[in-house]
Amino acid sequence: APLTSLVRLPGIGIVRAKEMVAYRANFTERKGGRPAFRDRDDLQKVKGIGPKTAQNISQWLKFK
Repeated sequence: APLTSLVRLPGIGIVRAKEMVAYRANFTERKGGRPAFRDRDDLQKVKGIGPKTAQNISQWLKFK
C-alpha cells in the first residue's frame, strides 16, 4: 500500500506509515523481492507497531 493509504489506518500516522514504507523497501531489497509483510506478525517488526496495533490494522491489509 502507498504511504497515502497507510496513514488512513487506525493508529498509524505519517511517521509510522513512513517507517512501514521504509522497512518494506529495505527488506524487499535485501531479500531479493520477498514480501516484507506476509502476515500480521510481520508488522511488529516495524518500530512502534506492537501486537495490538498489528491486530487492529490487519483487517484492512492484504498479505502475500
